[in-house]
This record gives sequence, structure tokens and C-alpha cells, in this order.
Amino acid sequence: MVMPCHISNAWHEKISDGCSLPFFHIGECVAEELKEAKLKNHNTGSNVRIGVLATSEITAAGSYQEKLGNQGFEVVLPDKATMEHILVPAIYSLNKRDIKGDQNLLRIAIQVLLIRAVNVVVLASDELQNILP
Repeated sequence: MVMPCHISNAWHEKISDGCSLPFFHIGECVAEELKEAKLKNHNTGSNVRIGVLATSEITAAGSYQEKLGNQGFEVVLPDKATMEHILVPAIYSLNKRDIKGDQNLLRIAIQVLLIRAVNVVVLASDELQNILP
């Protein structure tokens, strides 16, 4: 089983406890994909940094930070200014169906993380996925 909601993964442990089926955590799945892509964690002497773009609720839940951190990856989150002036307006633009404006803001947010020397950017929000062509 997979929980399709990013925020709901904050309760993954409680919900999956006693489940007889494999119940995947989204953060663990992302960590496995990074390993399969041959990205090495900082425990191996690598300096791979993973940028995570998400809403403030998902960031506060800490699902990605915890699971990626447990696998030895350094997680980089947007700073407060990026959240307030880029990501929040991007989601607002999406809700107004301003796809062009939303795409531009999301590209800027990705660039901000790239400037902070991340190697990979994970779009960890239902609202942010499928925006870029």
C-alpha cells in the first residue's frame, strides 16, 4: 500500500502499525530512488544535497527530512523568504489557474535551491506536482 497524500505520511507509523501488507512511506521511497540513481549519501563522503520543495504544512510534518536524513542524505529546505515570496504565491497562482505564473514561480524556487548547491530537487507537494511540462 502507498499513502498518496504527502501530509498524511506524518502519521505513517501509527497507521501502518499492525498492517499485514507492505505499507510504503513516501520519504523512504524517495530515498530508495536516490540510491538507485547512484546518488551517494554524505556518510560515504559524498556531498549530495537534496532540495525539498513543499508547502509549509508538509515541511512542518518533517516526513522527507526524517526519512532522507535517516538514509544519510542532507536535506535542504527553502528559506522563509522563498516560502513567503515564491512558493505561497505559486500555490495561489495555481489555485487561480494561472499556470504560466505558477510555472515561473516554481522555476524560480528550483533555481533558489540550485544556487544553494542542491543536486536534486524533490517536488514534495500535490499542489506543485505536474506544473512543469
